[in-house]
Amino acid sequence: MIEVVVDKCVFECWDKIIMIELGCYNRIVYGLIFWISVSASMVNAQRSSRAIPPEEIKLNTKDGVKLAATYYASSQGKDAIPVVMLHDFKESRTVFNQLAEAIQSPDDGSGDSRAVITVDLRGHGESTVQVSGNGRTRDLEASRLKANDFIAMYTQDMEAVRRFLVDENDAGQLNLNSLCLLGAGMGANVATFWAAADWSAPRLATLKQGQDIKALILASPEWSYNGLPLLRPLRQPGVRQEISFFIVYGDQAPKAKRDAKNTLKNLVKYHPEPPRDKIKELKDLFVISLPTKLQGTMLLTSPEFGMIPALNAFIDARLTQKHFEWVSREH
Repeated sequence: MIEVVVDKCVFECWDKIIMIELGCYNRIVYGLIFWISVSASMVNAQRSSRAIPPEEIKLNTKDGVKLAATYYASSQGKDAIPVVMLHDFKESRTVFNQLAEAIQSPDDGSGDSRAVITVDLRGHGESTVQVSGNGRTRDLEASRLKANDFIAMYTQDMEAVRRFLVDENDAGQLNLNSLCLLGAGMGANVATFWAAADWSAPRLATLKQGQDIKALILASPEWSYNGLPLLRPLRQPGVRQEISFFIVYGDQAPKAKRDAKNTLKNLVKYHPEPPRDKIKELKDLFVISLPTKLQGTMLLTSPEFGMIPALNAFIDARLTQKHFEWVSREH
């Protein structure tokens, strides 16, 4: 990939380049990134009046954890792109409140809306109690979680999220076949492992049960994290070849930079840089390295970095414009 140093983040709109001021830092941008026609007001995108108010919901895992979640429904029905947001260690879903609203109803004049769900992973936020089959209760505390608890985040917690999305899909409220996952730190690793599980699901002649995740947005993914080493899911052919990636990290933290580079090494050869006249159709790996020690959620949510237009552009280009077929999951 080509490394370009710029003072403003570059957005390519089919036939022209628009420069959007994103603060006082220089931006190190890999590749020719992002296409979208935007106005300066998008940098501080506001919640649209057309947005459906968020709803607090509970999701039950098969191993007895009641997950707290917030659902930002879409008005687009079967055309709605679903986006699942997963927080970092010792955070909760509330860190994504404003981002979820901005992704649900992008302020670009398109009238589109997405179906966004933010989740408190086990041991975090309001998801802190597990009840076993015999009725015994276990308190879940983030600082006391074991490796098996982190593994259960993608095998159990994410399966509960998927069951909710399947119900919404079959009710005609979203298109599960165009699923996007957004994760920060720990959440990035959980998202990538869930993507591998999704793409490993056997293909059945009469029922679609996987291959739904089409895009991953990863903020400061960790190469090795408490039982969730990224090399394992990145070896899954569907993950490394079929999914579009948006990766952002702060390169003034040596470990975060090293982890991001390791991630990229396992993706670059499967996502070659397309010819300039084919960027719109083919480019599917976007990497932003920011000159900061900050990592994770802050890179996505802080106005200092202005990521909202870039995230909306990525989702639009790699999901909305691809028109993945809606498929019923009813047996």
